[in-house]
Amino acid sequence: MKNKTGILMITMILFFDGIISGTSVYKIPTNSKEYLGAKVEYTRSFIHPVLEIKLPAKGYGVITASILLPNGSPMELGTFSGRDKVKISYGELMKAMKLRGFYLKNAGLDSKAVSPSLLLLGTLHDDDGNVGYFVETVPINVEEVLERRSIRVNLPKENPRILYTKKQIMEKLSSMKLQRTNDLVSNKNNREVTPVITEGWPPGSHIDNCYRRGYNYQYCLVWRLERIVTVKSNALIPVATFEIRGDTDKINGITMTSIYHHKTAQGLELTFSAAAAIQKGGDSSSIEAQIIGTSYSIDTRDIGISSSYVRVWGSEISDPSVIGAGIRGTVALAKYRLCVWDGLFYEKLDDVAYVILGKPDERDMELRKFVEHGEPNRYGGIGRKTMWFVHNYWKPTTHDSQRGGLTKYDVDFVSSTDTIPLFTASAAVLGTLDYNNLEIFPFIMAVGLGFNTKSTEFSLIHVDLQLKEEYRDQYVNGVFYSSKVKFDYNGHDYNLAGMYGDIYIPGDGSFPPCNPRTGIYLFPLCMSMNLCQPF
Repeated sequence: MKNKTGILMITMILFFDGIISGTSVYKIPTNSKEYLGAKVEYTRSFIHPVLEIKLPAKGYGVITASILLPNGSPMELGTFSGRDKVKISYGELMKAMKLRGFYLKNAGLDSKAVSPSLLLLGTLHDDDGNVGYFVETVPINVEEVLERRSIRVNLPKENPRILYTKKQIMEKLSSMKLQRTNDLVSNKNNREVTPVITEGWPPGSHIDNCYRRGYNYQYCLVWRLERIVTVKSNALIPVATFEIRGDTDKINGITMTSIYHHKTAQGLELTFSAAAAIQKGGDSSSIEAQIIGTSYSIDTRDIGISSSYVRVWGSEISDPSVIGAGIRGTVALAKYRLCVWDGLFYEKLDDVAYVILGKPDERDMELRKFVEHGEPNRYGGIGRKTMWFVHNYWKPTTHDSQRGGLTKYDVDFVSSTDTIPLFTASAAVLGTLDYNNLEIFPFIMAVGLGFNTKSTEFSLIHVDLQLKEEYRDQYVNGVFYSSKVKFDYNGHDYNLAGMYGDIYIPGDGSFPPCNPRTGIYLFPLCMSMNLCQPF
């Protein structure tokens, strides 16, 4: 009995000693998730929960952190720094997640099913004095934060891309006149965004972490939110759009289906992937495109809807028409600028980062159809605008011809396009954003959409065009598009693909769609002449 009492006392001493000395001594793992190479771990905390970011490589990092709010816009949490790992203010994170939890509760949704994005724009100063950059989005579960779990995020291991060498930075520092940081950041609608108090900043006595000018001054390179360019809330985000040409009287109907739930051993998560365009030195010829991670994640077991479909009848379609389907959601475009900063003063540099984020309306995931008569047009409705952007900034990559109709699944594009299942149902959002910076159009054209799996077994978007019974022996031709720009993800370059295409039903006196860039019919074998007038 004495031995058992002694063992119990020793165990209790070790337990409470672990609590008193901090959460790093005694942690109980509760959950972990992996998103596009980033691992998120949740642990119980007995005193103060922490949010810790392990950097993608060794060095001194400075991170500007934001969280996606219910209206889809990013809310700044602050600027934070550290060597090899960086701690983010849990208090600021909690404020944002309480807003999200209140929103979900009013909508009657389970907070454990939703994980909005933590947006991280960072610089990494290596031991040689060079500075690289990284941009990542990582979903953070609402319920885990509300239950005050500690969070550790392991970013994908990679060498950040170099922005400046030490020599280049020292040359810039020698000619800089720093300004005060009390300038407010504003968005398109002149709403002010107040700078947030930072943690772990300035670097203090760690004088070798960044760069020195003189004896008492030290500077780091930091991303700062310059403005929220645009936010479109409660907008229709097309997930399937087609230009229909030819003998449309032969069409019985076109059915578009979204399949949100699949029976699997483990629940699938429906994810939106964020994209970024990094413009180095203000030079439009040096833009780097990246898939920066998952901007939003929903556990499909908890969204309460297994599928949704819409049907467009042949009687609704004329030659030409643009038809499609979309879901309600929010798209946000934010612009960040690289600055030299000591925590009190800054100098703007020419390097900028555009980040595009999307999220669905969790309260209503039903598909909504649209039918618009006429050719694609930048100033038309959502469908005609979307196809105009697709024709001009994506490329035709998949051709198909089927008898009696045309049936396609988004996962079909994995074999015909250089992509993976995560990006096969990408949502083209430029028509929704209504933004006019031509230089970055190809890079912010779409957000990735798909399930968090490498398997091609699980389709999200399904399109089925059927001809009337008397035309079942005739062929329907289709061409489908993917991004011209390849996006870096985990060290590989991939195209974004989606249910965007041109469908042609041959008939007397009808003409197939025309490629606006080349002036050549997309289905030249159907015509005795290949040249056409671009629309």
